[in-house]
Formats: sequence, structure tokens, C-alpha cells
Amino acid sequence: MATLQYRSLDPSKKGIRLLALLNGEWDDRIRCELYTVSLQDQPKYEALSYVWGSSTDLIDIDVNDVAFPATLNLHAALRRLREQIRSTERNEGRRTLWVDAVCINQRDNAEKTYQVQLMGDIYSQTTNGLLWLGEQPDEPPPVVAKEGEDEVARVLKATDDLLQQISAPLPQLNIAEELLKMPEVKFRPGVHDFKIPRTRPEHWDPKFRADKLALEADSLYQVDCLLTLLGLGSHLKWIAHLQYEPDDMPATFRTNTRQALHWLGTRPWWTRIWTMQECILPRESELLYGPVRIPWRRFLTGISNFQKHRTSCCADVPGINDMLNDLVDTVLPCLILHRYCHSEDFNLSEFADDLEDPSHVSSLFRPESLLWTFRHRQATDPRDKIYGILSLLKGHSAKTGNPAKELIIPDYSPEMNVERVFTKAVFSIMQFSASLDIICQPGYVSHDFHSGLPSWVPNFSESIVFAGSLDRYLKQLPCYSACAGQGVSPSVIEENILVLEGFLVDAVSSTSVSMAYQVEKEQQSIMRQWYTFVEEFYNTGASKNPTSAGIDWKDRFWRTLCGDTIMTQQRVLVQQDFKAPLRRIPAASISASPANEEIAWNLWCQVQGLDELRIGQVLPTTASDLGDPAVGNIGYAIKTSTAGRRMFASTNGHLGLGPPISGLTSPHNKDRIFIFPGGKTPFILRYVGMRHVPGLGMQPSHEMIGDCYLDGFMDGEGMKNFNDEKQTVYIV
Repeated sequence: MATLQYRSLDPSKKGIRLLALLNGEWDDRIRCELYTVSLQDQPKYEALSYVWGSSTDLIDIDVNDVAFPATLNLHAALRRLREQIRSTERNEGRRTLWVDAVCINQRDNAEKTYQVQLMGDIYSQTTNGLLWLGEQPDEPPPVVAKEGEDEVARVLKATDDLLQQISAPLPQLNIAEELLKMPEVKFRPGVHDFKIPRTRPEHWDPKFRADKLALEADSLYQVDCLLTLLGLGSHLKWIAHLQYEPDDMPATFRTNTRQALHWLGTRPWWTRIWTMQECILPRESELLYGPVRIPWRRFLTGISNFQKHRTSCCADVPGINDMLNDLVDTVLPCLILHRYCHSEDFNLSEFADDLEDPSHVSSLFRPESLLWTFRHRQATDPRDKIYGILSLLKGHSAKTGNPAKELIIPDYSPEMNVERVFTKAVFSIMQFSASLDIICQPGYVSHDFHSGLPSWVPNFSESIVFAGSLDRYLKQLPCYSACAGQGVSPSVIEENILVLEGFLVDAVSSTSVSMAYQVEKEQQSIMRQWYTFVEEFYNTGASKNPTSAGIDWKDRFWRTLCGDTIMTQQRVLVQQDFKAPLRRIPAASISASPANEEIAWNLWCQVQGLDELRIGQVLPTTASDLGDPAVGNIGYAIKTSTAGRRMFASTNGHLGLGPPISGLTSPHNKDRIFIFPGGKTPFILRYVGMRHVPGLGMQPSHEMIGDCYLDGFMDGEGMKNFNDEKQTVYIV
């Protein structure tokens, strides 16, 4: 059988191949033509972003009159895209695409390496990104009463065909009142096995050629309604879809809509590392799900407004903190990077020298930030967890002057195995940034000391759950300077032993439970346990530890919970001062009147039903006295600081928040807390005894547990005696 023959590409001209999708009927075999162009000539094409799917379940398509095995998901995408050729009548019955599986010779490793380096240009120059989530499911249609259909038809007419013109302004009507009248559909499956059902055949089957799609009260229609309302900036308390319903109540269109939106945002497409750049780099894109098309900007704006409102003015909406958490964690990073890439108010080339300034927006494009943000994504080849971010790197190193684009070069040779790629990348990033930020890791990361990686190298092949912890590194970390601004000059021995100069400031004395829950009710229970833990520690430990005497532990407790930070009033997503979302809380005042931050804390405790945690005299103050966002501002900081963390008390009587495995060791071998140049926070290390260090013999060695918040040591206090008391630390 003949196989498709590829002609060599010219790297000097940025050569790529394009795929012309030819017109045809729905059941016709897919026919395409493959040809070579130069990116320097600015060719017009659409770039397809999709999940390959199984490589064993294939269906042939014709490329240059030769059978080419395509995965089922690619075949489904091409068939849907071909279906739209007739209505657009562009390119004389063809559609010009870039599709990686066909346009790159997958049998040629050298070409793959070269094309990976061009990915940024390919997706930046596309006229339109096609973000293919997949084909329709196989569930039966929902049952909707006839009066329900009539009601939907009435609302549909009032909203001027909302589904097909979702970006158009809505007519003047009371949206909240109208949507509250929407019919309730029958019970759906649970959230874990929920799937969007088919609607009427004309939604999915191209053989039905109705002039106008007939809509009913199904989940997809409601998702469009919800995104439109969110995009208009409506308060969450006004949107019927977001009103709380107990778990034991039958599902209605409200719960079904949230499940459907969550379901769309958890398709396999969202989990792959390569699709990240494919939705960020194109200026214009659209989400495609079967025949359904949702403008990418509309989707992003809706999720953005949802997060903005629930962390401020609508923070008191019942159950709002438990809604769509995974979707927000997944979508929001793409939203932020997309807006910064394409905003006319922000030009990365003008701010290349600010890349090392963590308070500047350009810090989002640092390798550390990108690896944190997309750590949860997956790749068939684990090395792509590193290579998949390279097209987004910007700027130059303030220390070496080298461009970020040259920091890491893709290498798929057998000698560069996963362990070597990860270790080399982490050490190169430390040198590039003169910072230890790269070894700070969000989420529920548990060190696998038997993975073949040193403890200081994150296992990027391990997907993690953010659970709200991502902002701790993107927005809260720049607020700290435990190292007093000093940069790090790391060295490494035989590619696996990290050598740093550090100062031992404390040790973990005792710990409480970790914040391993995302549900608000469970979080409240853990807050109470932490409060009891701290109260007992100071009441019983003050006599044993003189440094604990006289400490206002209630004040230190609430400050530790929020990381001594609070969200600011400013929420401009595209701004040069990226430090704005969080700021430090001023030191406690000797004034008899409580500060606004303390009042906000007491109000948050009241809203959460945690009255016993309030501090000082309870004043008859309401949220309106401070402004509606007050409760949301302190709540956001608390969630950011505590997600996936364990509270601990130190030997010297300080409170802290660290990784879940902090302090889980022998009482005679307490975890140690070090401060290193280049570290914005202290780090928890575990002593593992004397180890052989090549060229130096037996040396005391440690394993990296992770970064931590240590009350009283976040602003350079531990660096005062650094030069006199520093020691060489070997991290294995």
C-alpha cells in the first residue's frame, strides 16, 4: 500500500505544510491536498487544535490521493469543518488548515524538533484558531413538557435568536425574571458521570436542513444563556443558573447548566499541554463542539466575570465558592495570557527588561510561571511538559542577557531522557532568573523520592490539582522577600545534587491537619481545627518557650491564614502592575480602633459561621460599611494561602503554612526551615543523614519538602545575620 511521501522543508524560509480540505457530502470520504508554503510569505490558514485520541482506532482519509490513517477524533473534526464549507463559500470549495498530525512528518524526529520550534509562529499567524472539543455524545434527548417548549420559544424570540448571535446585545427585558421562568427538565445523572445530551436531530445531524435551529430547555442552550449573562457583567445573585440547590434536591436547569459548563471545560482537550499555546497564541478562535460554535472571547469573558464577582461583590451568594472551581482553575490562566498577548495596551517587546520583576505583568511569561500554570496538563511524551511552553517564553535574563527563547532547546534524542530533561530545565531556569521560584510548586504535590529525580526537581509528568493554590505563586509570591532581594548563584554536582548557601532559621515543632478539601463546609471544619491547634500550642507552649510569651496569637493566626495579604480593590485584568491583585497587610496598630483588614476578617468569620475565630471587640459593622467587596477580598487571600497547605508551629514559636507532608517525620529529626538567597519564601528541608558528595566525601544532606509561609520571616528578617551564620546545604 502506498504511503504519503513528504518533501523536505526549508528551515531557512520557515517552511511548513498546509492541508486543503476539499468539499464533499457528509458521508463522502474525506479528501485533502497537502502542499508546502513559507511562513515568511504570510499564508492564510486556520490552525486546528484537537486531541489526537487512540492511535489504534483509525479511519483512512485521502491526502494527495493516498490513504492516510487519521484518528477518529481528527476525522470527526475534518467532517464538521467540511460541513461548513458550503455555507462560507470560501476558497472555492476548500478550507485551508494546518493540522499537526498530517502537516508534520511524524516519522522524522529532526523535522519534529524543527517544527516544534515553529509552533509559536504557526499559531500566532493563523487567521483563526479552531478549538475542537469533540463530537456529540450518544445520550437520548431530554424530556421537556410541551408548556416548557412554548416557554422556551417565547424567551428565544425575545432574545433574538441568542444561540446563533451570542455576541449580539440582548434586547431590553428582565433577564433574571425571564430565566427564572424557564422550564425544569427531568433528573440528570450525577456530576461525576454527567454528559451533555443530544437535543433534537437538527442540532447534530447535517441531513436536517432547517432554516433555524429549534431550541429547547437543554443544557447547551442554557450554557449559552449563562455565558451571555456573565459576559454582560451581571451580578451572580441575579443569574438564575447560579442559585444554590441542595445536593438532595432533584436537578433542574440550574444544576444541569452548571454541570454542562463544567463538562465542556473538562473535555480531554483542556488537559493536553499542546492545546494550551493553541488557544492562547491565535488572536481569534472559536470553541467547536459538534456543530456548536462558541466564540472563544465570549467564553473567556464569561468565566472572567464569574471569578471577578464571586471574589468581591457576590462573595456572599450561597454556595458560590463551591461552583465551577475546576473550570475556573483551567480556563482563567488561558484567559489572562490570551489577553496579555493580544491587548493593544500591552506590548511585551517594550517591557522585555522587566521580565525579572515579579510585580510586572511580563512575569507571567517567565518559565516558572508557565510551568506552574500548566503543571496539571498532560502529554504523551513527558518531555513535552517542558517543550510545550517554549513558544510563550518572552524577554531576556537580567543576569546573563540571554533570550528566554534560547533557554531550552527541544531535544527528542534517546540520550535526553525525562529525568535529564527535567533536571537540566530546572537548573537552567534557576540560573536564568537567579531565583528559586521554580522549585515552589502549587497544588497537592507529593514528593516521589523514588521517581529517579532529585527532590529539588519537580516531577512535571505528575499532574496536580490546583484547588485554588495557583494564585499563591502567580499573585501572592511577589508580595514576599524572605531573601531580602538577594539573587541565587546555584551549583550542581553530577546533575543531581543542588548546592546552595543557606541559613537555618527554625524547625517544624508540631503540625495540624492539611487543607485537603475544596468544599466550603469541609474548609470551615479545618479552620476550627487549626484554631484549636494554635490555641493549645500557645497556651501550653508559652511556659516552655520564652519566645512565645506575650504573643497575640489570635492576631498572628488570622494573618497567617491570609498570608498577611489581602486582595486590593483594583481588578483590571490587563494592567502593567500585576502586583495589584494582592497587597501586604500593614502591621498591627496600637490604636484602640481596629483596622479595616481586621474588620473584614471579622465579617468574613461571620459570613462563614466561624464566629469563634473573630478577634477583638465585635463591632456592629456590616459589609456595606467597608464596601461590598471587603468579605470577598479577605476570603480570596485566605483561600489562596491555605489551599493544599498544612498549618504548623515552629520550635521558636512561629506559625506557618507548608506542604501537606511538612513535619511528618520523627520527633528526633524535625523538618528544618532554611532561608536561601533567591527564595522569596523560606523552604522546609528534611535531613537525610550523611551522603557521599563526589569530590567532597561524606556531607550532611537534605531532601526538599517545599516552600512555606513562616510568620515573621517573609520580609528579609532571616537575612540580617546571613553572612555570619550561613552554611553550605546539599540537597539530594
